[in-house]
Amino acid sequence: MTRAATSVMRYARFFTLAGVRRVLDYGAGLLRNSIYLAEHGFQVYAADLPDQIKALSLHPGAARLAGLLSVRELPQTALGVDLVLSTYVFNIIATREKRGEYLENVVRNLKPGGFFLIEVNRNSEETPCTSVLRHYPDCDGRGKSYRSDDLDRLLGPLNFHRICHYYSSHALAAVYRHR
Repeated sequence: MTRAATSVMRYARFFTLAGVRRVLDYGAGLLRNSIYLAEHGFQVYAADLPDQIKALSLHPGAARLAGLLSVRELPQTALGVDLVLSTYVFNIIATREKRGEYLENVVRNLKPGGFFLIEVNRNSEETPCTSVLRHYPDCDGRGKSYRSDDLDRLLGPLNFHRICHYYSSHALAAVYRHR
């Protein structure tokens, strides 16, 4: 199995100390982050596209999770989780409208005072759109890669404030708290 995202491993202890218990892994992919967090005592709900959820239901690690949800269910749920996790999902959402719906679902399923860990491809003025990003539509630095201030502008109107962030050679990971 592939290991969890660096940001998830890096912040897991912080989330434990902050009293986080219930997590929504929004865009769970192959469950690498979901299973890692479940193994560390978190109650994890994994959400993804319907076809992916169908495939994940057969994954041996799925039994460790609190539940598998189709992203189509999220507009009707109010899970009240302590943390929503998003690793590289925001980069692949094709339109501004769909990114807005994604963030609305984050807020809808997060309890007041909850955390949002978002990891995205970083935007660096020195780094042109390389082969790593070329397969994303509109890879021009305006929507598929981000800086911390870009995320602040997107999340501020939704009552999120950034607690911390870090950059790696290719990524930006930031933790926000919902007011």
